[in-house]
Amino acid sequence: MIDDATLTASKWPRWESLHHGKWPRFPIRAFICFKRPWFCDAPLASTLPRASFSSSSELSSSHGPGFASLNRRDGAGGWSPRVSDKYQWLQIDLGERMEVTAVATQGGYGSSDWVTSYVLMFSDGGRNWKLYRREESISGFPGNTNADSVVHYRLEPPFEARFLRFLPVAWNPKGRIGMRIEVYGCAYRSEVVNFDGKSSLIYTLNQKSVSPTKDVISLKFKTRQTDGILLHREGQNGKHVTLELVKGRLILSLNSGHANLPSPDARVTLTLGSLLDDQHWHSVLLELLNAHVNFTVDRHTQHFQAKSGSRYLDLDDEISFGGIPGHRKSVVFPRKNFHGCFENLYYNGVDIIDLSKKRKPQTLVVGNVSYSCSHLQIVPVTFLSSSSYLALPGASGEDKVSVAFQFRTWNRAGLLLTSQLKHGSGALVLVLNDGRLKLSLSQPGHPSRDVTAGAGLSDGQWHSVSLSLKGSHLSVMVDGEAASVAHSLRGRIDSGDTYYLGGCPDSVSGSGCGGPLGGFQGCLRLISIGDKAVDPITVQQGALGSFRDLQIDTCGLTDRCLPSYCEHGGECSQSWDTFSCDCAHTGYLGATCHSPLYEQSCEAHKHRGDSSGLYYIDSDGSGPLEPALVYCNMTDSTGTSVQHNGSHLARVKSSDGESPHPVAFKYTASMDQLQAIIDHADHCQQELAFHCKKSRLSARHDGTPVSWWVGRTNETHTYWGGSLPDAQKCACGLQGNCLDSQYYCNCDADRNEW
Repeated sequence: MIDDATLTASKWPRWESLHHGKWPRFPIRAFICFKRPWFCDAPLASTLPRASFSSSSELSSSHGPGFASLNRRDGAGGWSPRVSDKYQWLQIDLGERMEVTAVATQGGYGSSDWVTSYVLMFSDGGRNWKLYRREESISGFPGNTNADSVVHYRLEPPFEARFLRFLPVAWNPKGRIGMRIEVYGCAYRSEVVNFDGKSSLIYTLNQKSVSPTKDVISLKFKTRQTDGILLHREGQNGKHVTLELVKGRLILSLNSGHANLPSPDARVTLTLGSLLDDQHWHSVLLELLNAHVNFTVDRHTQHFQAKSGSRYLDLDDEISFGGIPGHRKSVVFPRKNFHGCFENLYYNGVDIIDLSKKRKPQTLVVGNVSYSCSHLQIVPVTFLSSSSYLALPGASGEDKVSVAFQFRTWNRAGLLLTSQLKHGSGALVLVLNDGRLKLSLSQPGHPSRDVTAGAGLSDGQWHSVSLSLKGSHLSVMVDGEAASVAHSLRGRIDSGDTYYLGGCPDSVSGSGCGGPLGGFQGCLRLISIGDKAVDPITVQQGALGSFRDLQIDTCGLTDRCLPSYCEHGGECSQSWDTFSCDCAHTGYLGATCHSPLYEQSCEAHKHRGDSSGLYYIDSDGSGPLEPALVYCNMTDSTGTSVQHNGSHLARVKSSDGESPHPVAFKYTASMDQLQAIIDHADHCQQELAFHCKKSRLSARHDGTPVSWWVGRTNETHTYWGGSLPDAQKCACGLQGNCLDSQYYCNCDADRNEW
């Protein structure tokens, strides 16, 4: 407790300094007790040697990246690149993976050079950079307004990385790019395990421990494969919990093992995440609380509450990570094992990877696993706009054309490749149109020869393409599927001098350039021309080809449908820079399927002059409830009737008087829809008729009810139409006109007539 004390400390006080005898100043009037918190905001960059800083270029040796630490005044007092444009960057190597919680920037000391906006990227191995998105925004960080003031930015959420890059987006128009920076954070420790796509790790729970009331599994993973099982646990009667990566999305499958439950209750799938095969770390948290499930991937969460009878804790004492060993499979899974890395894998607080490294008996390794995670040196390229292009030299002197690459995009159309063949022998154009690839070869005096291949290629997945032209054979292969055409081609075919990928410079026209289709927006990787691999880093350094409006060494594709802003089950689709909602069959209209298509009540239909009949009504407007089909009776007092399946007589007791048979009434509206209709009504009634022949409603000797009905609140009732709750009488008993005055219900007379 602090009584009237004034604390003087820095913006982010490091209370742990009290442990080292460095006391802040307090005018103390009461005894003070500190619980030492953990602060992760130590300066990381200022303690590094100059060699840890690098950049795209430098204006001079005194403007080099080694002078870019915050508040530094030696040299020119900060970093400035040779040219101030959007392709410049300042990079820091922290020496090891650290947790980064904040950044700060200044301009060049005493100059007119400062950055007003920048983006931040990070990487584990100095390749395949990831853009930091602040609060789901892709806009840059706010920078400086002068040279020497410091602008801090707290990172929410923080991230772990070894390498950071600051990319200036805008700067003082009266100066040039100038930066001094600081990075704040702390050491990051982790345990990692690497699966090779054929291995797995099995953890056996301690059978002597008390059964947990909650299972909590947490981990991070990274991979460049689109599919693979992350974890699997089985129980009796086919019960299982499985987490698997399918086309870059995580799918949690829950099977309750209750075959007698309706299918939606017995088998449940929850889907989260997208583009998770990007070779970056993604976090997973799975919480199982008997019938309640919380599933979180990268801060996006889904909740699921199972019906009564479904429990997900009473499973076997083995959990398999990374795959399912074949000899243990009791459920058939066509999916393959996981290929990639796990980090900090915990089950109810138990460090599974640490146990495995120490070869504890609770863990069993199947196949080959290692306890380090390598960094693949694949360099993707992002085409940011429809005016982007990458120009690469052709294979000079070759009498064939051979180009291969992989691409991913949301756009359904765009120019992927064009080249003018040498000696006027023709032009080659490869386009994406309506999600399909079309390769066209045009030669003077000959009609265009076209080959179409693939389908649904604008799904955000990586797709491989290879095309070849040699002799009379023109072929294109997409994802291993070949499409080819053989023609008598005119003359010798020689590879062009230049290949344009994704678009064309303004100075080039024809051969697919300047057409209505527009440039490609998305990512390319693993580019090869003439069977020779292209290194995009040499392009970035200016040693090969040329480009415009590209981001090299990162894939900036984002999923604008995660989370989906389409309401009421509207289907989300997207392109590079926008998304749209298909509201067909939802009962709603508008950009996000928010506005109801149907009236809220029968009364509204009456005001419109509609006659009696069946109508859909949406009782909660734009709320979560779907429209319900009702009958509107347009009398003086408008009536709303909800139909059900019990309009015909149903026998509830067999002829021998045994085996009572319950009858369930299913309405065309759900319980929530019925409640909304009731809430809007002045009066509501339900009528249930019971026909009897020698079938009493209550026992003769003590009046105990032998027939009853159950309402929507699962409460049992023994009164019937025209009576009142707890009256213990039927309507004839209340009115005093029962067939037999000894009883309060006609059926209790037990007569041999209906």
